[in-house]
Amino acid sequence: MSTICSTRFQNKRTRFNEGYVTVFFTISIALIMSLFIGMFYSVRENAIRMRTVAVADTAMTSIFAEYNKQLWEQYGLVFVDASYMTDSTGMKLTEDHLKAIINKNFDECRLELIGGKDLLKLNCTETEAMAVCLATDQNNKAIKHQAVNLMKYHYKIAYIDRAKEWAGVVKEHNLSGGAHYDEAFRAADKLNSKYGIDYSGWLPSITGGNDISEDNISGFGILSLITDSGKISTTKINKDNYVSKRQLNKGNLERNYDEEITDYFFLREYMMHKCGNYLRNKPDSVLTYQTEYLVTGKGSDSDNLAGVAGRIMVLREAANMITLTSDSGKMEMIDGICAAIAAVLTVPEVADILKAIVIACWVNYESLTDMKVIFAGGRIPLIKTGDQWITDLNSALYGGNNADSSDDGLSYEDYLRIFVYMTGEEKLLMRLSDIIEMDVRSTPGNEYFRLDNCFDAWEAQIYVTSKHGYDFTAVRRRYVYN
Repeated sequence: MSTICSTRFQNKRTRFNEGYVTVFFTISIALIMSLFIGMFYSVRENAIRMRTVAVADTAMTSIFAEYNKQLWEQYGLVFVDASYMTDSTGMKLTEDHLKAIINKNFDECRLELIGGKDLLKLNCTETEAMAVCLATDQNNKAIKHQAVNLMKYHYKIAYIDRAKEWAGVVKEHNLSGGAHYDEAFRAADKLNSKYGIDYSGWLPSITGGNDISEDNISGFGILSLITDSGKISTTKINKDNYVSKRQLNKGNLERNYDEEITDYFFLREYMMHKCGNYLRNKPDSVLTYQTEYLVTGKGSDSDNLAGVAGRIMVLREAANMITLTSDSGKMEMIDGICAAIAAVLTVPEVADILKAIVIACWVNYESLTDMKVIFAGGRIPLIKTGDQWITDLNSALYGGNNADSSDDGLSYEDYLRIFVYMTGEEKLLMRLSDIIEMDVRSTPGNEYFRLDNCFDAWEAQIYVTSKHGYDFTAVRRRYVYN
């Protein structure tokens, strides 16, 4: 009897334990499934997040592949024209292009052709430019930065040292006649960064193309004395249509560039390299004398050339005055002639006046002779020795032409280089921007080109949705140069 009771008690316990196992396995399976499903959703969410960021980065970089080709070919600058060769204003077209590129990268339709399936189902619903750095922002710093980097790879340092030496001689002897030396670098106004771009202040594009006319002039002044007036360009522009004179669009992305002392020289050598001049015309340029425009900033070729000629003349007269008054032989000759004339006139005190007049005439004639040599492509030393003096006193007083070039001296481009080095950086960059706009606008399809519509750095916000119920927002920033 006792055995039966023992057996019945054991059977109850077994059934009770079996119930525990069932509950345990049910809970375990539920937890495992929850973990599995949670991991599945987490993996999909992270996959969506990673793909969104990767595609956004790729698309942001791809936008810079749409840089303006003419700007690169002519000036070696990489900027995206936000107007895309239209009269559009603002970043709307760039935002549309970014959205299209992102959705192309999201498109997985090719997987379906081989039996695959798009597990993420992503779509970019909107893109918005939040910040942009335009080419003309911060006194054209982006243009300067790219120009300097270009020249660092292509230019020889030794020639820059020579140009510095020449500029030093000009300053030492004050040959520029009190020319104004602007600061090499000027602190740029700080831009107020904000989240999102306000296009309300952006300006519509001007009428397409360049406003060019012929300069109506009756004579060329000093140019008629030193060169063939019939070969001088008379092209005239309306400066109000270009960067240096018009009101500019403003970006809101401030960039800090690492600047070096050598940037001062590389920037100016870039301008000398890319711009044409009187003796080296750039094909298909609007202004024939572009480097002269950098120096004087006038609205016509003839005025720019005359301005440079006047500067060279002032420099040559100052340098020749130093040479002549330091030559004892020539000064004794002048003293003897003036004393003889005063004796004939029986007015001894007039000798000093005659001496000053003769010196001025001789220096002026020598300088004009130098100018003819320089404008013909020859060379003249910056400071001559007595043996390098070209004219004689007889030809200075009665006329004649015995011009000759020196093998060791400064050419027309060397004098231009001196003037460019002595011109303030802000003026140079503004005038260079004018020249860039002129030349790019003269090419097919770029009639509405404006540098203050071009950018080389921007930040965009990207809105992405998934058919699985996810929404993501990514903010990415990209630069042409880091």
